[in-house]
Amino acid sequence: MKIGRTLALTAASGLLLASIPVAAQADTVERRGSYTVPRGTTIDDDLVVRGGTVTIHGTVEGNVRQIGKGSVIVGKSGEVDGNITESGAGSVKVRGDVDGNVSERGNGAVRVYRSGEVDGNVSERGAGKLVVRGSVDGNVSEKGKGHVLIHRTAEIDGDVTERKAGNLYVYRGAEIEGDVSESGKGKLRTR
Repeated sequence: MKIGRTLALTAASGLLLASIPVAAQADTVERRGSYTVPRGTTIDDDLVVRGGTVTIHGTVEGNVRQIGKGSVIVGKSGEVDGNITESGAGSVKVRGDVDGNVSERGNGAVRVYRSGEVDGNVSERGAGKLVVRGSVDGNVSEKGKGHVLIHRTAEIDGDVTERKAGNLYVYRGAEIEGDVSESGKGKLRTR
């Protein structure tokens, strides 16, 4: 009799434990409206912000996506360990460190400031301009109507391309290890 009760209790306990959900880790942190990751704060997942500006002074250990009205700003103390994608009318401003790619798919601009470092590619696909004053370890490309400006403080390990109507400006002193090409209606201009 004791063995029967023990077995029944064990089976019931096993079923009860199986029905309790394991503490799930979110794959994505989603926010509406403007959102700031403060200095000293770490988000361990991807971050998606809809209809507002995301400002990063802390760390995001995943990808950052901004959808709709708003921009992505990575402050000097900010770090993104994944890719940044902005798909609205806003812009992307990098003053800190991005360990992935930066992509602007709307009509906003992309700016990599002097203190900014991008370990991947930087691309702008709309009508905004792409400005690099800092460091990019990958390629820099503009595939829309906007201009590309590579300033004298820029260090780019990959290629720099402008494919459509905008001009490509390369300022004296800029360090570009790859090829530089303008294959659209615009012109390649050195200053």
